[in-house]
Amino acid sequence: MAEMMRHPLRLAAALLMCVLPLAACGSSNEAQQVFQEATASPTARQLGEGTFATADNADRTDVDSTAEVTALMLHSWDTASDRTETAAAIRTQSLMSPDWAAHQVEPERNAAGAPWLTAAQHESYSTPTIVPVHGDINQDIAPDKAIRAYTVEWAWNTRDGATIHEMDRRQVTLYLEERDGQWEVVGHQSRDIGGAQQVDGR
Repeated sequence: MAEMMRHPLRLAAALLMCVLPLAACGSSNEAQQVFQEATASPTARQLGEGTFATADNADRTDVDSTAEVTALMLHSWDTASDRTETAAAIRTQSLMSPDWAAHQVEPERNAAGAPWLTAAQHESYSTPTIVPVHGDINQDIAPDKAIRAYTVEWAWNTRDGATIHEMDRRQVTLYLEERDGQWEVVGHQSRDIGGAQQVDGR
């Protein structure tokens, strides 16, 4: 009778020995998963929250498409990551000739002034729009050379809930050439025609 009683005890002990490692294993996996989720690197912030035009948006076989996308990209800034306005020009290099792209060098100090500093305080990013300049400045000089000019306006979208009033405005002139069926910017210049800003909010 005693021998019969010992068998169930042995069986229970054996079952317990099997269950404990499984439980520990399951607990370990859950803990590891929680740890990995807690230590995962945060998602990188998108430039302009993903609203910026990119070189892929340009049809390089079309002079107007190339010029329009370039004008937008040159005025797409994210003060949370861009140190100067030239950062946008550097992102536009793939739409430029090699010579002109090499001229896009970020300066040591930001010369953008008060509007940029105000925008940077709120980690703002620009939202540019363009309108062709009227008159004979927009012209095709030759089958492979063209000039396009735009009035660019942009507001600042803040990330902290503040509202920045007034649109900034600039006129940009682009000089383009076609090479091997692809249009590229070989030069550009701009001048400010905008006003001051006011800020409401936090």
